[in-house]
Amino acid sequence: MRRLAGCLGLAIVAAAWGYSQAKDPFVGSWAMDPDKSTFTPGPVPMERYMTFEMSDKGMTHLTKTPSLFGGSSNITYTAKFDGKDYEILGTGLDTVSLKRVDASTIERSGKESGKVSETAVMKISPDGKTLTITTKGNFRGTEYSSVQIFMRQ
Repeated sequence: MRRLAGCLGLAIVAAAWGYSQAKDPFVGSWAMDPDKSTFTPGPVPMERYMTFEMSDKGMTHLTKTPSLFGGSSNITYTAKFDGKDYEILGTGLDTVSLKRVDASTIERSGKESGKVSETAVMKISPDGKTLTITTKGNFRGTEYSSVQIFMRQ
């Protein structure tokens, strides 16, 4: 009987762990709503897609922005929520670091040559259907900012 109770307890813990991993509100595919998004300086991309995946290596993030003439621009990184720098590809940034503020908020800092040049706050709405990313930065002397609104796909 003890053995059965132990196995049942272990199964419940494993199921709860798996459920909590799958329940991360960022995981999945997102499409930007260009009508609700703002970019300074502009223009707003007509299309932009994001995906988030979680693994033991951290959060893997891919942003894909189709170009007007075919092809696309891709930005990708995998990082843990430990404040350490991780390589980012496809952008002027060299590294990013992540901090998990709460279940629905992530802060990201981007660095060029070891110096923070961009910050972003990613926030999931209470219903889990909308992702808002507020970004501010300075790239080689040009300040920029955006509020990007993404809908869960």
